[in-house]
Amino acid sequence: MLKIIVDGSADMPDGWAELYQFDILPIPIQIGGRTYYQGEDITPEEFYALVSDSDIHPQTAAPSPYKIVSFIESFCKLGDQVLSINVSGNMSSTVTMVKHAANELKDKIDVYPFDSKAGSAVLAFMAREARFRDKAGETIEEIQAHLEAMKEKVMVVLTLDNLEYAYRSGRVGALQALISSLLKIKPVISLQDGLLSVSDKVRTRKKSLEVLVDKIKERFGSQPVRIAIVHSQDLETANILDDMTRNMLNVVETIFTELSISVAANLGPKTVGIVAIPEKI
Repeated sequence: MLKIIVDGSADMPDGWAELYQFDILPIPIQIGGRTYYQGEDITPEEFYALVSDSDIHPQTAAPSPYKIVSFIESFCKLGDQVLSINVSGNMSSTVTMVKHAANELKDKIDVYPFDSKAGSAVLAFMAREARFRDKAGETIEEIQAHLEAMKEKVMVVLTLDNLEYAYRSGRVGALQALISSLLKIKPVISLQDGLLSVSDKVRTRKKSLEVLVDKIKERFGSQPVRIAIVHSQDLETANILDDMTRNMLNVVETIFTELSISVAANLGPKTVGIVAIPEKI
């Protein structure tokens, strides 16, 4: 059976990793001079408690090749094939580190790094699809070809409560964050070319949710879609967004998931969004 890895920026419902048999690569997060590993020694509750102090700026980083090698060797044996589905290389160097690890392991384990050009629940949808296709008897090359097609058709849109965390993490400048705060702007960010960037700025939370759904509707129309509703400590708004997508889109599947710590570190609490992918690729 093909071994499948997703990195820790993947957002998924509880139990998916066990159900679809993939492993999650821990992502290091630096907080207040200490390095934590998501999924190993820090919970979401502990993370938000630590970063509630405005003087503490959480920083995400890629795991080292040594850490990745150790992680892979912990559950693989000689001759295994490993597909590593990673966050966009335009947003993180994790996929590059996996390539270095793959080179170190090349005489023992075949590791295939895959750049999703996305993040969040896209990684989970891809990992599940890879498992389905592995069980159907497809080769690693056939699975990768299908994932390449998937990544051209996914859409990710989110709205942030404010730009404070994006500023702390260096994703936006101080002036842009200040103006957003003073005007109480609700930024909308979209995935394009493997990067998340501000695409719209609106004045109310309600309007920002409408923009999210409108963008998905504009892209997919009446096409059947699978949806992930992602949120950061805001299940109430996530439920509202769920109702809106069901009313305005042709939704065949919806999953709910909290944003991973490594994503929330850059976007902040009260972030909500939609990941959409066509039912048929």
